[in-house]
Amino acid sequence: MADLKSPPFSDIKRPEEVVAMAMNDSLKFAVLIGLIEVGQVSNREVVNTVLHLVRIIESKWNAVLRI
Repeated sequence: MADLKSPPFSDIKRPEEVVAMAMNDSLKFAVLIGLIEVGQVSNREVVNTVLHLVRIIESKWNAVLRI
């Protein structure tokens, strides 16, 4: 179990790192919401991350619709 007094900083992710991870898109939004709730991201990071997630989802939908 991790020591809560000194968290492993290598495991801490920035929003742009979370977006790049291979996981469910809704989970990425959930992680972003959690970061916002605890005040760990700036407004600029939130906007950039949301725009990036929307772009990813849009490209996935375009790929599905082309089939």
